[in-house]
Amino acid sequence: MKKESLYHTLDYAIRKALDKLKERESSAAVVDLYLFPNPESADFTILDDEDNVLVKLSVPAWEEQFQGFDSDEALKECEPLLKEIVFKVKDEGLFEQQNIIKPFSVLLVDEEMEVVAELLTLDDEQLLLNDDFLKHMDDELDGFYKQLMSDM
Repeated sequence: MKKESLYHTLDYAIRKALDKLKERESSAAVVDLYLFPNPESADFTILDDEDNVLVKLSVPAWEEQFQGFDSDEALKECEPLLKEIVFKVKDEGLFEQQNIIKPFSVLLVDEEMEVVAELLTLDDEQLLLNDDFLKHMDDELDGFYKQLMSDM
């Protein structure tokens, strides 16, 4: 239940940030979005590439901390959820409705604004491959090589 609550909170925050970007469309185009989850203070912040706060809200799943709460573990849990949400939003076409300049990235950052993970990159000219694709391709090539060698 806690994970589902966290998912809904993060999803709401990302959609709200995109709505804010859409409202201020007359301003400069955006190149990056920075997502800063902070389990220790129980809040989640989304900033644009000029460090303007688009959304900052408290996260109830983190507010209900109990003794022994591990913020590093909470961040590890948060990253795949954020990636899932960002790809869902992309598939719904919400990024294409924004005033963005490609390549456009959605980045997970820490308190020093250093990139922890690249969640999404949109670029018309470049195809970015993720680790799952490369592992799958490696497995397929291994299978092909074994079959080729067994035929000789």
